[in-house]
Amino acid sequence: MRFGIPKKVERIVKLTLEGAEDKVIVDGKISTRFSIIIGVRKRNVLSATLFNLVVHKTLKTLEQSNTILIRLT
Repeated sequence: MRFGIPKKVERIVKLTLEGAEDKVIVDGKISTRFSIIIGVRKRNVLSATLFNLVVHKTLKTLEQSNTILIRLT
């Protein structure tokens, strides 16, 4: 999916996400660290922005293919 984002910004975003690891609490116990392969960390400041970009691009693609009609009221 392309968003028209400059390559430099794209590389910076990738660098912030590379090597991401996290832990979770299961039955009151903290798990060992695991790698995050898909998505972003919960507290990552880019999470909401990246989500909004994907939703916007998806809606635009659907609108252009006449699969969905967007009306502003």
